[in-house]
Amino acid sequence: MPATCQVRVLGGFGVAVDGQPVPTHAWRSRRAADVVKLLATETGHRLHREQVMELLWPELPVEAAGANLRKAVHYARRALGDPGAIAVDGQVLVLWPDGRLDCDLERFDRTADAALASGDASACAAAAATYGGDVLPDDRYEWWAEERRAKARTHYITLLRAAGDWARLLELDETDEEAHRAMMRRHLAAGRRREALRQFEQLREALRERVGVGPDAETVALFETALAEGAEPPSVRQTVAVTLANGLVAWGRRNVEEAERLAKRARALALDANLGHELGEASTLLALVAYAKGTWHQQFREEFADSVRRSANLEGAVFDAHLCFQEFYLYGPEGHEGAESFGRDLLAIATEAGSPAGLALAHLLLGEFALLSGHVDEACEHLDRSLADAERAGCLSAQSIALERAAEARVRRGDLALARSLLDRAMPLAHSSGIRSHLVIRIHGLRVLAAGGLVESLGAVRHGERLLTSATHVCDPCSMAFRIEAARACARANDLSRARRHLAEAERISGLWQGGPWSAALWEVRAELRRAAGQNAQAAALFLEAAELYSTLRRPIEEDRCRAAAVG
Repeated sequence: MPATCQVRVLGGFGVAVDGQPVPTHAWRSRRAADVVKLLATETGHRLHREQVMELLWPELPVEAAGANLRKAVHYARRALGDPGAIAVDGQVLVLWPDGRLDCDLERFDRTADAALASGDASACAAAAATYGGDVLPDDRYEWWAEERRAKARTHYITLLRAAGDWARLLELDETDEEAHRAMMRRHLAAGRRREALRQFEQLREALRERVGVGPDAETVALFETALAEGAEPPSVRQTVAVTLANGLVAWGRRNVEEAERLAKRARALALDANLGHELGEASTLLALVAYAKGTWHQQFREEFADSVRRSANLEGAVFDAHLCFQEFYLYGPEGHEGAESFGRDLLAIATEAGSPAGLALAHLLLGEFALLSGHVDEACEHLDRSLADAERAGCLSAQSIALERAAEARVRRGDLALARSLLDRAMPLAHSSGIRSHLVIRIHGLRVLAAGGLVESLGAVRHGERLLTSATHVCDPCSMAFRIEAARACARANDLSRARRHLAEAERISGLWQGGPWSAALWEVRAELRRAAGQNAQAAALFLEAAELYSTLRRPIEEDRCRAAAVG
């Protein structure tokens, strides 16, 4: 056996034997490389064969998984150039037992542990510099790699924190509040007050966009200190920022009344100063409070009526702030019950005010109601009018949603080419809107549904997966449709482990809604997984369960589809 095998897993996968790289084509099968990855990242580079089978082929019976493992080991040995490259010690597989095995992850862990134990900041910085990137980034959706990846990344972040490399930490996670505070203190100590204020604004924006929360009390207090150090009084925008931040602190502490008081004060200041962005933030906090108090419909109606009488800048801010709550209204436990009368009410208010943005929102709600009720032609009429009004108002998010829903209506009609064309128009609008974390993933979900075949559908799944694993925040509830459609597509492709991962995420997110159409959709996906596994009787029972739930929610298109699948 050659003396040295070098395995790289940080930032990508690669193997070299005695300095000679193993070419990609030598592996012959993906699972051959996966066996080497598993063993290389395991302590001692050894793993029981049953553990390997469970990690790589969890859906297969023991005999089939064992056969696959034997084949994968055979091809891995051939790629590494020696039959002893992977030895079998009893029931345990061992990588490179008779030579020197050098894994970059193992070296990084040793260096990191030594640096952290020393307590020396420069040693920690030097150790952090040896981190070549996340573990196996190309295997992002292989669940067996997740624990190894998370552990190494945590090690890296701990090194950066010990080294005081706050700028690098913020490159990795723009919501790292400790890093933002450290940068604010550094700016203040150097007399750079404006930079400290800008740092707070960056944090506030990142938390709002990516997490949906505000800075904590310690950070807000530091911001107020920076404001107090200035010769000039705080601007209205800065006063609103402090008020909103404290309101979110109160919300986080479940002090609903204080959160509502501060949100109303911030909203009044934002309205008087015509601050659309800040009005949107205040409206979001008020919507949270109203939902907790069971008064969201009344709150939204009041804000809608007030905003349509003001500038389009403020109308758009209110529209964006209430998006997720409107979707909860349509997809929550009670389904779309009452949506038509609510939409008609909003339409009357917007018509009287002559507000294009208000008309766009009202027609959107009516179009969504018609679509969910199975009235596709009526839905198309409302959604086309919504799009026209949104274009007149210059509201990007309203245009994106109208196009997205119009595409869904065309899918229901069977016009997939037109649906894809509408989604192509919607995507740049979603990216340019103020609520891209909500809108972009929704379009990816519909692209899976509107695909022209299984290959195109799986391609759309991969695009959505890349978005979900990128640094860009994605709203969990808004990703629900993508998770459902991705699970279906993967089940049809017989990639059951991948389908189950998307289903598991959908099940987690559905906990936000107890009941409702997503619960029915989950039963439908479970049925498709059973059918893909050849368990047709169980699949039929689950399809009927989904059909009954859809019937209760008055979703005829979905009900008919599930009943047909149960007997098909």
